[in-house]
Amino acid sequence: MKLTTAVAAVIIVTAGGAPAGAALPRADRALQARPAPTTATVTAARLGPDSTIAVVTTGTFEKVHANDLTRSLEVITADGVRHPVYTVEATENLAGWYPGDFAIADWRPELHTALLRVSLGSHGDTLVSYDVTTGSMHEVPAPRQANAVALDPDGSGVLMTTYANDRQPTGRLASVTWDGVRTWLPARAEGAPITSIDGGTVVSAEGQRWWVTNLESRTSAAIDTPGYCVPHRWLDADTAVATCSNRRGMQLRQVDLDGSSSRMGIRHTERTRASGPPVFNDDDVRVVQGRSWYESYGGCGGGFLTRQTAAGRVRLVTVPGHEGPLSLVGTRGKSLVLAHQADDCTSTRARAVLTLFDPVGEVETELTRLARDEQWREVFLATEVRSWIW
Repeated sequence: MKLTTAVAAVIIVTAGGAPAGAALPRADRALQARPAPTTATVTAARLGPDSTIAVVTTGTFEKVHANDLTRSLEVITADGVRHPVYTVEATENLAGWYPGDFAIADWRPELHTALLRVSLGSHGDTLVSYDVTTGSMHEVPAPRQANAVALDPDGSGVLMTTYANDRQPTGRLASVTWDGVRTWLPARAEGAPITSIDGGTVVSAEGQRWWVTNLESRTSAAIDTPGYCVPHRWLDADTAVATCSNRRGMQLRQVDLDGSSSRMGIRHTERTRASGPPVFNDDDVRVVQGRSWYESYGGCGGGFLTRQTAAGRVRLVTVPGHEGPLSLVGTRGKSLVLAHQADDCTSTRARAVLTLFDPVGEVETELTRLARDEQWREVFLATEVRSWIW
């Protein structure tokens, strides 16, 4: 892994020795102080099917005037070793912003590239693509109306949806080149779309239908869905795992781009919650050892692991040795890949770890353990195409 340490902040010094912008209004001085990241690269071989992409937070950004805050984009290899590739030390400015802080908005496995939404404080955001194998970066200011954003798979720029407003009751879909040229696409969009595995299409939801947009021809076609369906990831080239909701409840389904769908789990209702854990919805399901294991959500507190019986009952799956919420990242052999996180509902700060869990034998093996002041912000498989991170 090659490592390049950038300067702590972008400061331009004038001939008189004072930083450029010293006489500017406070908000403009805040823009000058955007910290530069510490960057590194990994080889493409480190981005295999057992590797994960993670964003790790150090410190508590929610704490007023907190110190020693960092955000780090990392590649975690199959052996659990962390490889930071883009790290920012964030400092709260006088206006309460953290210039340079970022959230990951998208990841394209075939490009080895992440799209980062980087804060410019009161000046909005900028969108930065970072190739973790070459260190190549591109950047374009995020339009003020940009809601969800993602990489354009052809490398020319980004894709984005807009917020709804009084004139547009639903958001729109557009592409923006690195030069800032915007092209509107005919689809409508609510929430986070998903780009296809081959990069040729984008699927976006609007009410009880999906818009399927061909990025080359810039045409869109609508298909009906069994409720409002939020896509999460692809099962294959034409079928997505989605959480669908309607008046009867919420259900995890596989939805095909030809408009057909089938259930992947039970429909969660007041009746199912009365006879089992208080599950409102499932966000994912993985199959190991011939059984289905679900990432489920209730009220507050994040995700937890469940299974479903043949009679349609939900059973909570206990993970020995770890408390607090988790994310179902993927599978490896006979095990589930789990990311344990901190509990949002209590003052207890669970240790953040990445593990392999055999749910039948109830044996868990730690791959990666974060420091006590570190937490996951995102964790997902390096080779999997998922919905835009919103």
